[in-house]
Amino acid sequence: MSDIEITHTHEDGTLATGTDKGDGAGPILKRYGFRWGYSIEAYYVRDSRDRAARRVAINAAAEELRTDGHTVTVEINDTPRDNATVRADKHERLEDRRTGLAAKGQRLAAESAALHARSDAMVEHLPLGQPVAPGRKGRAHRNLLERSVDSAIKGALAAGEAERMPARIVASRRAEARAERPDVVARRVAKMEADVRRLDRRMASLTLYPAANSDALREQYEGERATLLERIKGDQELLDQAKAEGRFGQYSRDNVHKHDLVRIRGQWRTVARANAKTVAVTTGYSWTDNYGWEEVKGLRCGHVEDTEQAAADTATD
Repeated sequence: MSDIEITHTHEDGTLATGTDKGDGAGPILKRYGFRWGYSIEAYYVRDSRDRAARRVAINAAAEELRTDGHTVTVEINDTPRDNATVRADKHERLEDRRTGLAAKGQRLAAESAALHARSDAMVEHLPLGQPVAPGRKGRAHRNLLERSVDSAIKGALAAGEAERMPARIVASRRAEARAERPDVVARRVAKMEADVRRLDRRMASLTLYPAANSDALREQYEGERATLLERIKGDQELLDQAKAEGRFGQYSRDNVHKHDLVRIRGQWRTVARANAKTVAVTTGYSWTDNYGWEEVKGLRCGHVEDTEQAAADTATD
């Protein structure tokens, strides 16, 4: 039996160390969401970095491991890291992944070239158009042609995969940049605020209807809530900076009126109704489309004289 240590920090996530091959701990850990990490030589829970510990699953795994005869210690530190550190750490991991993709593309390109060269070398001594003899006499010829074709096909597949690597790197950078856009940040904040309210309701229900694992659940919810509040605080700072720079929050029902034109997702739409959190625009049918104010990128308003804004809208058309 093994001495297993299950730890959780926001920097490293949830890890289980001290297991030995064949000690029976692996199947138990996998039932509770752990998987083996070859690079770190330990079990880990996916997507557990910078998130609250899943205390119910961790406690259940530890209890089953103890029942199986293992010695288990559990250490949990649920102190969330600040947003700047989290974003910097995530950016570094993404850059490492992009570097790996670039290296993989180069490796696949070299492999493709070698396979094509091998395919050509197999048949370069054969005269063009030489027929394949039937039966045993042509067996070696047929085998040689088949191996040549197989190598060429593998080379083509490797080349195709290598050509996809730059697009994957570009998509990764685009996704990272999109996550920092003010409109995306605003939607993320709204979702996290809703998640905080949901956690509050769940903790209130635990008080009214206690369960067998109420203490672990409450600690887990409190950790999730603290993490969400830290993320909201950091994202709100990004929004405040964007507002100060005039990149966000300049449109609301205070300056947008019915029949005005607003630019949403690259199109100018007619306002049907301006609400507190959303703007309804006409569709040409009997219904309207609703968008958050963070989606509005331009305004053409006949009620207000704003030549600077009109010039900016014209430039972005």
